[in-house]
Amino acid sequence: MLVIYFDFKPKETKEDLFDREEELKKLLSCKDETIVLLTGIRRIGKTSLLKVFLNESKLPFALVDVRSPLTSYRSLYTIFSDVLSQLNKKRRVIDLLKYVKGISIFGINISLSWDPKNRPSLLEIMDRVDESGKVIVAFDEAQNLRGKLANDFLSILAHCYDYCKNVTFILTGSEIGLLYDFLMVDNPSSPLYGRHIEEIRLNRFTEEQSLEFLKEGFRQANISPDETVLQYAVSKLDGVVGWLTEFGHRCVRIGDVKKEIVDEVLEIAGRLALEELSHFSKDYILVVEAIAKGYNRWSELKRYLEDKKKRRIYDAELKRYLDKLEKRGYVVKKEGGEYELTDPVLKNALA
Repeated sequence: MLVIYFDFKPKETKEDLFDREEELKKLLSCKDETIVLLTGIRRIGKTSLLKVFLNESKLPFALVDVRSPLTSYRSLYTIFSDVLSQLNKKRRVIDLLKYVKGISIFGINISLSWDPKNRPSLLEIMDRVDESGKVIVAFDEAQNLRGKLANDFLSILAHCYDYCKNVTFILTGSEIGLLYDFLMVDNPSSPLYGRHIEEIRLNRFTEEQSLEFLKEGFRQANISPDETVLQYAVSKLDGVVGWLTEFGHRCVRIGDVKKEIVDEVLEIAGRLALEELSHFSKDYILVVEAIAKGYNRWSELKRYLEDKKKRRIYDAELKRYLDKLEKRGYVVKKEGGEYELTDPVLKNALA
């Protein structure tokens, strides 16, 4: 039985993507921009939307899943070898590159040398790619490109911004603050300083969208769910499509829709969220714990930390904790000054 909406794999066609018509339309209208950011919290569906957009664009594209920082020329040139190989499968860019030094060709794959004596100019390579016609180059979770050579990468983006009218870069990011820190568009020392960057923010589903997503997914599985269980799932999973999909998938697997499965998903998701938080110090986790328990104003957070740590907490210290958690995408500050966790499962796990 094929259940499209409750499949864990990122969607690749418009027909398989639930809703998101407005965001897809915005992305398609940005094909002539040089740099576009696609942002949103974890498990909100950015990769699915990106893949659907790339296929809907009908343009040659490369999609790189960024897993590690740019710490060496080897990592930088390996990434662009991947970009060129992917583009070459869809359009023969190799014909424009074959006389550039430091390039090796293996069938349709392209390998760039990172040897200082032989490595090619990536600016020249992008100029040649630009000559081939319109292309899209996407980097998924681009904040991970931070590293010693981040500035080299930004210089490539800046060069393409000024000279490559046919190259569009799409950068996705779950850790939105870190993504902007990486790009440094407001920093006069950054190669991208003063450049216009378009951002498309992917939000959680509304309650109505969440309910419709679950109903349609169960319809695809020929299952008639209890409305009260769906309402319970919607209230607990808070519009995060990854957790809604997890719930639907588990129900389809056993052929039944039960409230207990919502609780199972919350428990599993909570463990995963806490594991992701484990790279922070205990002080940061204390801040998250406080917000989860309802201490969501500055004064309340400060008092909670002081009670736990049995010492004075300075404003600069608390600000450092909150700023880092915001940049990492765990916490958001609301207009009224209250702080809120972006993922409902963290609140459930720590409250």
